[in-house]
Amino acid sequence: MSELPVAEITKPANVSEQTLFIPLFTQIQNSFNFPIKEVLADAMYDVEYILKFVINDLKALPRIARNPRWQTHSDVKLSPSGGLICIAGFNMLYWGKFKDRGKIRLKFVCPVTHSTKFAKNHPLCPWLHPKFLKGKGCIAYLRGDSNIRTSIDYGSESFKRSYNRRTSSERGFSRLLTLSMQNPSVIGLQATANHCTIAHITVLLIALTAVKTGHKDKIRFIKKFLPFI
Repeated sequence: MSELPVAEITKPANVSEQTLFIPLFTQIQNSFNFPIKEVLADAMYDVEYILKFVINDLKALPRIARNPRWQTHSDVKLSPSGGLICIAGFNMLYWGKFKDRGKIRLKFVCPVTHSTKFAKNHPLCPWLHPKFLKGKGCIAYLRGDSNIRTSIDYGSESFKRSYNRRTSSERGFSRLLTLSMQNPSVIGLQATANHCTIAHITVLLIALTAVKTGHKDKIRFIKKFLPFI
């Protein structure tokens, strides 16, 4: 593994890194011929449109940490028929579907508060849930379309082994910081972007120099070639 940068871009701090993912990888695809087999990234990039891009467009394996915020923690359970069962053990009523940020959500509601027929036999929530006491009862949602994450083998040894190699990016950042990329001596976005680009070019030039001089094992040795940094 070379641990060398192949693309870079500098944006203001208020620009989300997620929005830069697809443009950068598209640039890499257009500039190089090497195949992208795996994409390693932290949980920040656990976004559905990014996962779909990696799988469908790059034809690569997404080795992206799962963000806990996408994991549902709820008292409701899935019924054998595919509906939802509330904490009291009642089958919740299907109450329609709607689109939410490009996804299909199925809505389920409390049968006690939404069905007069059901309420005749079960007038109270056995748990006296706070939402029932407020008069509306529990509401829960179920994903109604396919979830790309179900196709990712998060718990496999292959996933863990690949993801562990992501630490190489930290070593790459460390070498760039050696070139004062974090604390540039310039002011302004364009000047800072130029400084960062020069830092990346320097890393690549050192790697090229190492290969040209017969030191392939030193392509990442910045201090070896620039001892006064």
